Amino acid sequence: MIPQTTQHEAAMLPEPEEYLSYVDLLELNKSTISLGQAIFSLIKRKKPSFFDRKFWTAEMMEWSMKNPELKLNMFRLVDVLPTLKTNEAITQHLAEYLSPVAKKINPLLNWLIDIDPSSPRATLAGIATRFGVEQMAVQFIAGHDPESALPALRKLRANKLAFTVDLLGEYSLSEKEAVAYVDRYIEALNVFSKFVPYWPEAKPLIKGHRGDSTPVCISVKLTALYSQCGPLNVDRSVRVLSERLGAIVRRAKELNAFVYVDAEDSGNNEIIYKTFARVFGSEEFRDFPYPGIVVQTYSKNAESILDSLIEFSRLRGSPIAVRLVKGAYWDHETISCDQNDWECPLFRIKESSDANYELLSKKLIDHHDLILPAFGSHNVRSLAHACTYAKMKGLQPKDFELQMLFGMADPIAQAFIDEGYLVRQYTPLGEMLPGMGYLIRRLLENTSNESFLRHTFFEDDKIEDLLRQPEMRE
Repeated sequence: MIPQTTQHEAAMLPEPEEYLSYVDLLELNKSTISLGQAIFSLIKRKKPSFFDRKFWTAEMMEWSMKNPELKLNMFRLVDVLPTLKTNEAITQHLAEYLSPVAKKINPLLNWLIDIDPSSPRATLAGIATRFGVEQMAVQFIAGHDPESALPALRKLRANKLAFTVDLLGEYSLSEKEAVAYVDRYIEALNVFSKFVPYWPEAKPLIKGHRGDSTPVCISVKLTALYSQCGPLNVDRSVRVLSERLGAIVRRAKELNAFVYVDAEDSGNNEIIYKTFARVFGSEEFRDFPYPGIVVQTYSKNAESILDSLIEFSRLRGSPIAVRLVKGAYWDHETISCDQNDWECPLFRIKESSDANYELLSKKLIDHHDLILPAFGSHNVRSLAHACTYAKMKGLQPKDFELQMLFGMADPIAQAFIDEGYLVRQYTPLGEMLPGMGYLIRRLLENTSNESFLRHTFFEDDKIEDLLRQPEMRE
């Protein structure tokens, strides 16, 4: 397992502030703002497709951001839609979920929704609703299987974007389903390795970049690989998941592919970090290049987790990769804690997560000899801060990378590429049904009141406000 860093050991790990004077910190913030302004001048507030009025759902997205009741009920409809088998059922759910609030928003919207489920117009409404949601999913999901995703992946490489592929589905309800997930990951590796390395677009995007020595990279959600995975079954979960992750990594090693292990909700992260350490600390995989793991800065214990990963990499004797993210399970975890009167393990205030992100970005960069830093965010301030601090510490763009979600922030990604950085897109594959959870989470995340994309592309906040240095407020 990843060794827990003691207070004495943590004191020995260099803190970023030890190397920066007050003047340096002022210069870091000034240079961060300067790079951020350059990025904004490049994107020119060009909207991503899901905020663009040419995108068919843009009007609905705007209504939902202005009306929380509509937003909640619309996402409920999208969530249940794959289980609705007839147009009549879709029409009934349209009326049940959206009719009450539609009357308050727009008469035309209410006319489209409040119809007889058995009428010809209901048939058209059902077909249009399903088609619309499927088209929405295409914005964020590259294909239903590895073969169907190849054109989208090739297009990413043609646009100078690296990728890591995730197979949608976070939990398995049976061992048959869990074992099938393992087989799906291995099959994905087989398909990608058969085609991707031979594309002209597969050549390295930045010469000498450690993270792009192979174009094939996958991201694995461990909870999908074992149906009994959970915090009440830690030891067996780690044992079973180590065997199943080991099978995937063994094939990745044979095919020269990279592997990231995703972090998930706090209840399962102990299992995930222990499994990661058990597999990649083993004799078989100790030399596996840059195995990736995720650290979520909305977690109050994120710094101690990162300290433990740094020490694990040191003991392993071979560098690992760390994807630093804000975190995607905030709503679920905070609501669960409130319902059960539990102490919440996450920061409640968004700005605190942003401030923690900058703190841990510096720590990642300070240990780039042990860690390949990967900064996952759509927040221009967060990414500009990481790039600026890396430059101050003497790193070059080949020494780290930026990561963003497929279909979510293309103008920002392109701007950082234009500035000479490697950007990798987290690219999901899967059928509509297992993809709904991912789709809903992405829509909630990017239409929330505190979403950087919303404030950047929908509400057009002042650039100086978007680039203001965050403070720890709790």
